[in-house]
Amino acid sequence: MSFSLESFQLGDIITGKIIKLEPTGVLVDFYTDQLAYVPLLELSLNEIQSPEEAVRLNEIREFMVVGNYDGKHDIFFSHCSPETLKDSDRLYEVALDLASEKSGHPINREDLLVHTKVLDVHRHGLSVRIYWFLCSQDHPPTVSFSIRKLEMRKAWERLRQLQAEDVTVYGKILNKTWSGALVKIEGLYGGIRSYVNKHKEQLVVGEKLPLKIIKVREEYNQLVLIHRSVSIRLRQLQVGQVVSGTIRGIKDYGVFVDIGDFYALLPTSKMFHPSVDNPNQFFKINDHLKATIVKLDPENGQVVLESYGSSA
Repeated sequence: MSFSLESFQLGDIITGKIIKLEPTGVLVDFYTDQLAYVPLLELSLNEIQSPEEAVRLNEIREFMVVGNYDGKHDIFFSHCSPETLKDSDRLYEVALDLASEKSGHPINREDLLVHTKVLDVHRHGLSVRIYWFLCSQDHPPTVSFSIRKLEMRKAWERLRQLQAEDVTVYGKILNKTWSGALVKIEGLYGGIRSYVNKHKEQLVVGEKLPLKIIKVREEYNQLVLIHRSVSIRLRQLQVGQVVSGTIRGIKDYGVFVDIGDFYALLPTSKMFHPSVDNPNQFFKINDHLKATIVKLDPENGQVVLESYGSSA
């Protein structure tokens, strides 16, 4: 059972009493004129098979108010601020186009309710997530309630704190991906960036690794980690430093150099012969070389090199 959007604010935290446990969810008394049904999926951040694994009868719990929106879309608005965008004609024109395209017929402005969330403020504009609700007598905008979303919010807060405090976290590899591996930290899925890690091939499903958090972006549901040894090695490096390594990979766009604990990239544009069509003309696997660090990107675990002795 859903409730009118007018009765609640999206994102609010409200308390309710668990009145009845059912196989697929619970009935909750939010001290309104009707009980709310909260499905099993929304009772916990963990995977559960029954309500009893997450709540107890007559227990008072906190829930997050979540919107039953009809659509959402991320978009960049140039040359505006959060203040100028709010309730602007420009915002509604975009939302109307998106809603009309998704529904397959024109939507009038009076039939559309728009909520926005600013994802990022750039020098020349805003990255914004638009949520829209279609409003009519037969289709009023509604909200529902979730413990899972509340636990997710708290988990993201803990992850930001762990990142700020540079805490080592431990994650078990759930499966391997093209860029590394998937783990779960604080109940949330995260990716280990190990495409620069020379030990990528040695990752084993079920193995528990010491990790450092390098990116926490709740708005994009993005958690990125790297192996602690890679993090330590990155902090020992500086732009302008000369390093020695062994070539372990050759691509059209550059070569990957093993400089200890991970691979650094020497792109073709930073070679002595940047006009070369294929680095295979000059390099072979297991060749040793010296190079200068020209870029460090700890957030993505990347190091970019140029040929030793090259001019900037």
